[in-house]
Amino acid sequence: MKKIISILLLLTTIACAQTKKQKETSLKYIDFELPILNSTESFKLSSIVGQKVVLLNFWATWCPYCVKEVPDLKAVYEKYKDKGLEIVAVNIGETNKEVANFVEAKEIKYKVVLDQKAQVARMYGVRGIPTNFLIGLDGNIIFAGYTMPDEKIIEEDLPKEQNSKTKKSTKERR
Repeated sequence: MKKIISILLLLTTIACAQTKKQKETSLKYIDFELPILNSTESFKLSSIVGQKVVLLNFWATWCPYCVKEVPDLKAVYEKYKDKGLEIVAVNIGETNKEVANFVEAKEIKYKVVLDQKAQVARMYGVRGIPTNFLIGLDGNIIFAGYTMPDEKIIEEDLPKEQNSKTKKSTKERR
């Protein structure tokens, strides 16, 4: 029994450690260019890094955990889209039609790109989905995990002028 409890404690510790902020790693983002869903244009990650904090979400429509995460992604997007956050959902291995139907049904408004051969997923070392990376303004990966980063981590890394404007306008309304 003690052995089972020890193993459970170890697994719990490992799982919790995955969700903590990883600023100390200071790994730089890896640039990529992928087609944008329902578009002839492509999206290049370096076009927004440095201007916005980026939440990179690797997912698929058939993944139940990915589907469960969509409402949280939508809420975070709505809350922070005007404060310096960009969400880029990287769909792995599915067709434009499959993804478009899902995105329409779920009313997803954030950017969705297609990694049909999973090349970008391999570059980022994605082993399971959903996998999320939070990329700071400096281009460093400040969070990596199978869950979404805590909103405190997101808020902490948003552009400071956006944060101060938001705080000021909130105070003015009171």
